[in-house]
Amino acid sequence: MKKSIILYLFIICFVSCVSAKNTNKIDNLKTTEEVVKFAKSINPDFAKENFGELQIKPTESITNALNNCDLYKSWNIQNWQKIDLNNDGKTDLLFTGYWYSTYSQYAIVEVESGKYNLFNLSENLEYACKILKPIVVNHKNELLVNNYKTDDESISKRETIHYLDTLTYKFNAFIEINKKVVNYDIESIKFILDNNFEIEVYNNQNAHYNCLNTFNVSNLKGNFYKGESRKKIDVSYFNELGKMLEYINVKDLPNEYTLDGYDFPTVWLEIKFKDGSIKKIKDYGYQGTYGLNAIYDKIKKMALEIDWK
Repeated sequence: MKKSIILYLFIICFVSCVSAKNTNKIDNLKTTEEVVKFAKSINPDFAKENFGELQIKPTESITNALNNCDLYKSWNIQNWQKIDLNNDGKTDLLFTGYWYSTYSQYAIVEVESGKYNLFNLSENLEYACKILKPIVVNHKNELLVNNYKTDDESISKRETIHYLDTLTYKFNAFIEINKKVVNYDIESIKFILDNNFEIEVYNNQNAHYNCLNTFNVSNLKGNFYKGESRKKIDVSYFNELGKMLEYINVKDLPNEYTLDGYDFPTVWLEIKFKDGSIKKIKDYGYQGTYGLNAIYDKIKKMALEIDWK
């Protein structure tokens, strides 16, 4: 009897310890006010008053404001919810924020113990009803998105063409699920932003970097080295980018994406293959695909991490 009690207490203690390890700050959020405060701690820009601080309005208020987006109500989207978005057993956060006088959907994901990343999943919900909701696919949490086409041919038709897609958490980002497996033999990858920031990496670990002093920092946040440099870099940078390009099947993507608007930054991506072929993508407004945006972010992060001096 005594042994049974000791065993029972041991099991209870073990389960409690395991549960405590999986608990994070998001688990403790109970009110909208607490969610807003937490979001501001992750992104201090949310707390700046120049264009109004971040707000998370009641679900009913958001639904009424998005009067051209019936899906927000029919999909039963909440103003905020807790969910494990990257399927690591820990709680993440999905919310609709009102900031800079527009509604956007964000996710906050615990990527390491106590470290959280903010993801802007969709901007200007009022414009094209590009909204997301959690779904379960093969026992995993994914995100269903009501996306719209931004390739040059579709935009030229002057109509919003919606389509449903599914996002998964991969490569530390939310990107479109792709089941088609391809293998590329890539020679070099070049990224250009607004013709005054350029970085090119090669499969032999060489890298060329050029950031002009006239660079408009509003289009690229961070302490980027100003000037030109050539370096040998860790092969892991090139390999990771190669895997991402394969996963999104970059060769199959349109050559140009655009937005019906002005004053957006333009990105050029150029991939050279060993067979002599070249894939070029022009992306006006960073609205090509989630996968492409993940690659842009990866390249910018790489540019910040490497010492170019």
